[in-house]
Amino acid sequence: MNLSRRTLLKTGWFVCACLFVLLLSLTGAFKDYESYLYDLRLSWRPQLKTADEAVIIEVSDDTLKNLGVWPLPRDFHATLVDVFRQLGARAVVFDILFSEPTLYDTEFSSAIKESGRVYLPVAFYIDQKKTDRKLVPETSLMVADVVGTLAAGACGIGHINVFLDADGKVRQVPLFVKYQGRLVPQLGFLAACGSLGLDVRRVVFAQDRVVIDGKMSVPVAGLNSFLVNYPAKWQDSFRHFSYFEVLKSFSRQKEGQKPDLDLSFFRGKTCFIGLTAAGTSDFRPVPLENNYPLVGLQASVFSGLLTRQFITPAGDLPNALVALLIFAAGLMVCQRLNPLKALLGSVILGAAYFIAAVALFIFFGIWVDLFLPLAIVLAVYLVSTVSRFFEETKKRGLLEKELEIAHTIQQSFLPQGEVLFDRLDISFLIQPAKFVAGDLFDFVNIDDHRCGVLIGDVSGKGVPASLIMAQIISLFRIFSSRIPDAAGVLQAINKELVGRISARFVTCTYLIVDTAAKKVSAASAGHAPLLLYGGRTGAVTEVGAGAGLPLGIDEGVSYENAVFDFGESDKVVIFTDGLTEARNVRREEFGIEKVKEVVAAHAREKSSDVAAAMMEALDRFTLHCPQHDDITLIVLGR
Repeated sequence: MNLSRRTLLKTGWFVCACLFVLLLSLTGAFKDYESYLYDLRLSWRPQLKTADEAVIIEVSDDTLKNLGVWPLPRDFHATLVDVFRQLGARAVVFDILFSEPTLYDTEFSSAIKESGRVYLPVAFYIDQKKTDRKLVPETSLMVADVVGTLAAGACGIGHINVFLDADGKVRQVPLFVKYQGRLVPQLGFLAACGSLGLDVRRVVFAQDRVVIDGKMSVPVAGLNSFLVNYPAKWQDSFRHFSYFEVLKSFSRQKEGQKPDLDLSFFRGKTCFIGLTAAGTSDFRPVPLENNYPLVGLQASVFSGLLTRQFITPAGDLPNALVALLIFAAGLMVCQRLNPLKALLGSVILGAAYFIAAVALFIFFGIWVDLFLPLAIVLAVYLVSTVSRFFEETKKRGLLEKELEIAHTIQQSFLPQGEVLFDRLDISFLIQPAKFVAGDLFDFVNIDDHRCGVLIGDVSGKGVPASLIMAQIISLFRIFSSRIPDAAGVLQAINKELVGRISARFVTCTYLIVDTAAKKVSAASAGHAPLLLYGGRTGAVTEVGAGAGLPLGIDEGVSYENAVFDFGESDKVVIFTDGLTEARNVRREEFGIEKVKEVVAAHAREKSSDVAAAMMEALDRFTLHCPQHDDITLIVLGR
């Protein structure tokens, strides 16, 4: 694949991934998870200061116990409205539906008219699924209207509909509902506009906000839904008073007795009246708790507007752009860093965004998506890691194929099968630490009675060492046919290597076995001593072959020949240091003494049996610990 095609392919994958991220963001695929994280941020946020004007009057358990069963007779409501009028309350907001006429509607209607500051609720049937694409939810079905005589004197009529999320929680309400061609405002919102002196009929809708009377801009999401900024849990937010206690305290004050409540507190207040008695139906789960009286929702909407403490949704497009930026940043981190650093970078990126999103919410009331960006960071890391794993596996496979080829080529340099020479019993093996070895050995027939045996070890392992190994074998085959003694061959090879194998060296031992003279002439270039088993004495001795420097270090170095007898039942064992330096789990080396013990125990057997016994002993010692160096072993017998 050429460069341009590879670049186009990567670009195509990147574009497809970006489009997928946009699709996830714009379709709200993780809306439920985003809602959960929204609730967490709301609970982590410090308690908000509520509008001093907002007060809640509870139709609680004590009220129902003292005044009778629910619904309360409307003459009580008339009395309460009159009480608040006399106490100088700014407004009274009923979160109680009055859709059916009753016996005391005349008294209640008169109290509402005389007050002139009473807001009453209505409720509609809204199908959220069918109104998703509209700017304002529309309906032709009213669930509960207000009795005409009551509505005539009300200061305003507002709806109490809410939007339920998939988990059943109330997080938002529609600011307006379109019913029979007219806009009906939300009840708490209507009361807030009345308190601020805003004309709720003068409204301009935009995609992300609603402008009231040209003076106040309210942030909204789709369907002009307003996020309710609950200031705290029910018991910790607004001032609460019992419906019954207010009536009782006012009655005691009229009779000249000291009231239980300081009734002067209600001057200038907007009083929200709603049902909070246990076991009643006017409760819903909200982000802060699972059992919240909805009269508190009306007060929260009212308070949020008066204090300008809004929750502003970032919107679909900004959230989508943020998701794309997080995707690009995560991709950059994972592509440019190794897996461990990429993991750390992804954690830092995710943590930084998490902190930023929480800070924006707590300090500025801005709600940005949190789950999707964090999921993107995780997904990018996982996909990049898996992709890198498969890519590395593919590269490793190609490398292993190349190494197998290199191994095959290297094997072609080394003797294969049996080596037969004038009654010599020769056994050899090589066990690379990797695919290819830096160890080397070779056999050459000098004449009818003389055989040359070379063993060596290139410093290092793997492919670089194997290339030097091939070079040395080539040089050996050239010089061993021209130079009659072992030391001369090593000296000639050394001159060729100096300056060519920078920062490396080669240890070697070269033996010339003379079967007619029953002698061995040996020269060593810094290699391990060879072992000689004496058939007559049964002793295994180390035979030094000079102390020359390894090959490739100093061009002027000279090597010496060492000559010793090689009788009918004798054995010569030569090896590389991979054998003696093999370690077990306790980091102990196999050592030269164990090699001698194996040779002594099996020297009267065939050379192949000696070699096999040596490797068995090594396996028992190392207990299959990883092999760290190449191992080569040659056993010569008569």
